[in-house]
Amino acid sequence: MFKNQKRKILILIKGLGLGGAERLIIDSLPYLDHTQFDYHFAYMLTWKNFLVPWIEAARYPVHCLGMAANYHFPLLLPRLAALQAQHHFDLIHADMPQAGILARLVGRAQGLPVVYTEHNLQERFHPVSRRLNGWTYSWNRRVLAVSDEVAASIRRNGLDRQVAVKTLLNGVPVEQVRREAHDLDRLRAELAIPAHHRVVGAVAVFRRQKRLEDWLAVAARVAAARDDVTFLLVGDGPEAAKVKAEAEAKGLTGRLVLPGFREDGRRLMGLMDVYLLTSGFEGLPIALLEAMALGKAVVATAVGGIPELVEPGHDGLLAPVGAIETLAGQTLRLLAEPALAEQLGRQAATKIERRFHIKHRVREIERLYLEVLAEARQPAPVAEG
Repeated sequence: MFKNQKRKILILIKGLGLGGAERLIIDSLPYLDHTQFDYHFAYMLTWKNFLVPWIEAARYPVHCLGMAANYHFPLLLPRLAALQAQHHFDLIHADMPQAGILARLVGRAQGLPVVYTEHNLQERFHPVSRRLNGWTYSWNRRVLAVSDEVAASIRRNGLDRQVAVKTLLNGVPVEQVRREAHDLDRLRAELAIPAHHRVVGAVAVFRRQKRLEDWLAVAARVAAARDDVTFLLVGDGPEAAKVKAEAEAKGLTGRLVLPGFREDGRRLMGLMDVYLLTSGFEGLPIALLEAMALGKAVVATAVGGIPELVEPGHDGLLAPVGAIETLAGQTLRLLAEPALAEQLGRQAATKIERRFHIKHRVREIERLYLEVLAEARQPAPVAEG
């Protein structure tokens, strides 16, 4: 069974843009086992291709299925089937609902096992995606949830009745994250951040989920209390214009740096003394893991998998969603007590090293592939009589 033969794995995702699930794929590349697996990557949305050069630079085949809009989804069924006919994959690993639905429909038709990773709560999905996801869920061979809260959402919705669900927390390439946070004095000068200023920051896709209006409200309260703090909000997205207007309305002009999207986001993270996250919902955010790997003191909302990551008072501070005064108070406390901030950051970095390195996640996923493939190769029982 598979003796002296590499297993062909297709990693399928909706897009290769700038989100956390996409980042996981890129960060996993150096740790993939070439001796046992032959990896291909496919994405659905034509225009979400920012990370394609990273995969191609690592010499992996990348296939675009050519979906220009969501209503083109039916066209992808024959395209994925044709890709399977050409390459004869042994298993598809899909991330997020639309890719999962596509993988399961084609996989079921062709007897191809599917492993699926769930990155968010069922309640947060579009009603159509949620319905189709639920209808086809039992066709997965295994489901990986990025946090216990995500796994609990799967169970609340009765989707675990015919498929095994396992929590596998996200991870980051710790050494690479730290290597990228370099030459910080020059970067501080480039961004015109005063040398004596503390920095409160975040790296995010600017979308409603992140509740950046709350982030700016916290920043305004901190700015009113201290004149030696610069706020650094790195990213871009559909809420970018709203963020800029809100910042001006709150009087943060001159105190807030908005550099837009930066490929060196981890380097900018290196400037931050406090990492502030105000999301309304999350799976397990990669940027938060990166900040903790860099030893940053974090203040975050207690949503999704974040309480599974951050132990309040030990390696970070947590607050309820929308608790502006609490978040501002926690941020001010860390700015006023640098010894506490350093202690929390040091303990956070140790935790990420030991428990959230992406190499451990990759090894566990590949072990799961072998398990599923072994099951798929077992002959069906012969009926008696």
